[in-house]
Amino acid sequence: MRTELMRVLLLLVTISIVVTASGLLYRIDNLVYDLGQRLNWRPAPTDVLIVAIDQSNLERLGRWPWPRYRHARLLRNICASKPAAVGINIAFSEASDDSSADDLLAEAIAECGNVVLPLVIESTQTGGQLLETPPIPSLAFAAAGLGRIGIHLDEDGIARSVDLREGIGIAAWPLLAEDMLRVARRLPKKYGNTPTVNDTPDLGHRLVRETRRRFEYIGPPGSFPRLSYSEVLDGKVSPIVLAGKIVLVGVTAVGMGDALPTPVSALADPMPGVELQANVLLSMLEQRLITPLPLLASLLLAAILASAPMLWLPRMMALPGLLISLTWLVMVGIFSAILPIVSQYWFPPSGALVAGMLAFPLWSWRRLELARRHLDQELRQLRSILPESQASDEGINEIQTLGFEERIVCVQEAQRTMQNLETQRNEALAFISHDLRAPLAGAVRQLESEPNCQPERLLPSLRRALAMAQAFLWLARAEALDRRQMKELELVSILHQAADDLYSLASQRRLKLLRHLPDETVWIKGDFESLERSAFNLLHNALSYAPEETVVLLGLDPPRAGEIRFWVENDGPRLVAEQIEKLFQRFSRGDRADANSSGTGLGLYFVRKVAVRHGGTAGVTCSDGKIRFWVRLPSGEEPVTKDSSLSRLSRRIKALSIAELRRVSGAGGSEKK
Repeated sequence: MRTELMRVLLLLVTISIVVTASGLLYRIDNLVYDLGQRLNWRPAPTDVLIVAIDQSNLERLGRWPWPRYRHARLLRNICASKPAAVGINIAFSEASDDSSADDLLAEAIAECGNVVLPLVIESTQTGGQLLETPPIPSLAFAAAGLGRIGIHLDEDGIARSVDLREGIGIAAWPLLAEDMLRVARRLPKKYGNTPTVNDTPDLGHRLVRETRRRFEYIGPPGSFPRLSYSEVLDGKVSPIVLAGKIVLVGVTAVGMGDALPTPVSALADPMPGVELQANVLLSMLEQRLITPLPLLASLLLAAILASAPMLWLPRMMALPGLLISLTWLVMVGIFSAILPIVSQYWFPPSGALVAGMLAFPLWSWRRLELARRHLDQELRQLRSILPESQASDEGINEIQTLGFEERIVCVQEAQRTMQNLETQRNEALAFISHDLRAPLAGAVRQLESEPNCQPERLLPSLRRALAMAQAFLWLARAEALDRRQMKELELVSILHQAADDLYSLASQRRLKLLRHLPDETVWIKGDFESLERSAFNLLHNALSYAPEETVVLLGLDPPRAGEIRFWVENDGPRLVAEQIEKLFQRFSRGDRADANSSGTGLGLYFVRKVAVRHGGTAGVTCSDGKIRFWVRLPSGEEPVTKDSSLSRLSRRIKALSIAELRRVSGAGGSEKK
C-alpha cells in the first residue's frame, strides 16, 4: 500500500507541476481570479473622480473631436477648485487646425501645474513599427508629467494587468496613474523608484516591459463617481466637490475611446479606458497591485496542494473520500480566489485543481489494481487449496481474463466453499466428540470397573471406534484429492478388487454378488485408493441392507459422451424423496435403522465427495423394487508420448490377464454374469 501511495503521490505532483509550469489551463486560472474580483467589490472611493464625456455631452456640445480651447476652459474650472492632480485620458499627439487653441490649452495646463498627459505606444499602419507617441511639444512641455495609458490584455482578451514600466528599447515610461500619484504626492514608496535611461540597456526598436502586476477592480463599470463634462465646463459643479481630489478626464460614451472587457464586465459590457485608469490608480494608491508568485514558489505550492488528498484518501472508504476530495477542490478554488485580495499575491491554481480532480480516480484506480492483484493471488491460492478448482497454468491464465466483478464472485464462491468446509469440520469434531468418544469411553469404563474383563467384551466398542476413525481418515483423504496429481487407472480392475474384498460379507449374509463388468479395459484418470474405496462402500452398503438370499449387482456401463458410469444394484423398498436427499449427506444413514446399520454415516458421503473430486457426481435411482447407486466419472484420455503405444499395450495385457484369472478362478468365489 505504501508503494501505491508513493506512486499516486508522485503522479499527482508531476501533473500539478507540468500544468502550472506550462500554463496550458490559463483559462481556469483566469476564471478563478475573476471570481475573486467579483467577490472583492467594495464602496466607491471619495478621493478619485471622473469627469466623463458621455453621450449626453456629445449631443449637447457637438460631434467629436472638440476644439481644444474647450478643454482649456474645462481645465481652468477644475484647477480653480485646487484638485490634488488632474489626469487627461485624451491623446493630444497631433496639432489641431487651430494653433491658438493649442496655445490656450498649453497655457491652461501650465497654469494648473498638476496636469498629467498620456503617452501612447502604438504601431504604424505599414510595417507594424512601434512608436512612442507623446503629446505635441507645447503640451508636453507644459504638463507636470507624462504617463502611459496602455492596459495589458491576457490571452483570453480580458484586461487584468499593467506593466509598471514600458518603452521602446528601454522600459522608461511609467503609468499615467503612477505619474498622477507622484504629482499629487501620494505615490507609495514601493512604486516611487522610477529607473532612469541609464539603468537598463537600450534594446533598439523592441518593446520592453518590466514589472507586470495585476490590479483590482472595485466593481463593474460606473462604480467610480462621475461628473458631467458639460456641467464642469459650465461651472455648475461646486468647487468643494473637486477640492483635493484626484481627477481623471476621459470619454465614457459608447463606441468611443478605449473601452475594454474586464473580469467584472466581460465582453458584454466593456469598461471605458478612463475608468480602467481609475482602477489602476486606486490599486497603486492603496498598495493593492497584485504580484504573481515566482515560478518556483508556484510550483512548490501546487505540489503541496496536489499532495493533500493523499492524507485522507488512503484512510477512508470511497464515498467519504470522494466527498472530502470535492470539498477540497472547492477550498483550493476559494483559497486561490481570495489570496490576491488578502495578500496581493496571485497563485495560478489550475495545476492543483487538475491534480485534485484526478486524485480520487487515480487512487481508486491504484486501489482497485491492488485489490485485483490481491484477488488474483487469493484465487490462485484457493485454486491450489481446493482441488475441484483444478488450479493449473490454464486456470491461472483464465483468471487474467476475468472482470473485476467476476473475480469477486469467484472469491465469494471459494469463501463459501471454505465456510462449508469449516462447517463440516465443526460437525466432524462434534461427531467425534460424541460418537467416537462413546465406544472408547465405554471400553475404558469396563477396564476400570472390571479388572478381569474379558477382551471379547471390549471388541465391539473398539471395532466401532476403529471403523469410525478409519472412515474419518478416508474422508480426509478424499477432501485432499487433487486432480493435478491423478494418474491413468484401469477401472475394471479396481471394481473387481472391491468385489473380491467383500466376498466374505456376501457369503455371510447369503447374498449373491454378480458382476456386469466388461472384459476390455476402461481407462480413467483418478486416484486408485479412493476409487477402490468408493466401490467398496457402495457394495458394502448394498450387502448390508439387501434382503437375504437376493442378488447384488456390480456393473459398468459402456463409456459414452466422455463419461463412464459404474453402479451397484440390490433389492429393497423404494426410497422416498426425503431419504434420497439425506443419503449422501454427512453423518446420515438415510433414516434406515436396522440390525445391520452399524456404519458411521460417512460411506455414501465419501462416495459422492470422491466423485466430485474426480470431476463427476454420484446418485441413486429406484424402480421396480430395485435400488441402484451409481457414480459418473469423466473418461480418461491416453497421454501422447513416444512410448504411448507400448505403454497402452502393456496395460491392456496386464488388465486382460487379471480379468482372465478372475474368470477362471470365479473371482474368489463370487459369480460373474
